[in-house]
Amino acid sequence: MANLTGTALLQAEICWIQCLSFTDRAIACSAPVKISSAIEGNALYVAGDGYNYDSNNRSPFCWKGDWTFDKKKEIWRFIPAPTGASDFYIVSAYAEGYLYASSVPVADSDGYLQKRVLVRRGASFSDPCGIWRLVKLEGDRCALYNVNQDVFLSSPPEAADGYRRDVVTSPFHPLDEKRSEYREWKITAATVPLMEMGLHEFFKREYEKAVETFSKILSKDTVSSADRKKAIHYRLMANWMLKNEDYAKQDIALLSDLDWCPSYFYCVLRHGKLVDEDTALLEQLPVKSP
Repeated sequence: MANLTGTALLQAEICWIQCLSFTDRAIACSAPVKISSAIEGNALYVAGDGYNYDSNNRSPFCWKGDWTFDKKKEIWRFIPAPTGASDFYIVSAYAEGYLYASSVPVADSDGYLQKRVLVRRGASFSDPCGIWRLVKLEGDRCALYNVNQDVFLSSPPEAADGYRRDVVTSPFHPLDEKRSEYREWKITAATVPLMEMGLHEFFKREYEKAVETFSKILSKDTVSSADRKKAIHYRLMANWMLKNEDYAKQDIALLSDLDWCPSYFYCVLRHGKLVDEDTALLEQLPVKSP
């Protein structure tokens, strides 16, 4: 959307909010996310120095039990890889290195050959073993497939050390349903920008929440001119949908002080972006084109 302007930008922003989840948007933007195992929601994290594999590699684990925020150890970013639209480097915010499938063998209790997963310290994105393909599964679950080694990111449920579950790679065994859940993960956005939250609430018709969120944005001293205008526009419409006419008129006055608004703004929303009932209300809004 970086190269879009005017009507095209507004339509793209609305589509971005209406068609993608918070998590999908975070992945697409390389924004912070959390990754948790499908088994009890155990958090995937990078351990501190005491658990380093060696001087160049840190050790990831899944933490059994409730996770407490600890120096961003549980925060990751998905960085696009050059090999495909669903391929990513998974980078640790804490370790500033990427997750990769090593060649270090690990045998599980049933004798299956697995290999250790590590986080390489401060390395550039050059190792194909660090590229993971995001594979969507049912519901909100996914698998992370390493194309280079034809294996999946996996975490057996048994704790290898206290509350820590090992993180390994495991080949796919079609008839081995027991291990399928070991390879399943859930990704969630670590944070949601206020503007994104406000737009989400607006298009979900949660207008009271949207008014509160846009008001929070407008209370910040650091809000940009563009975001200020956008927040006022959407708060105005949310207030109008709630029949808070006095507050809506206050926002109209604020927009007048900011040189009003682009003529296409309400036009785009009237054509297919709102339900019929709200479109009818929008038609009654006492605004004028610039």
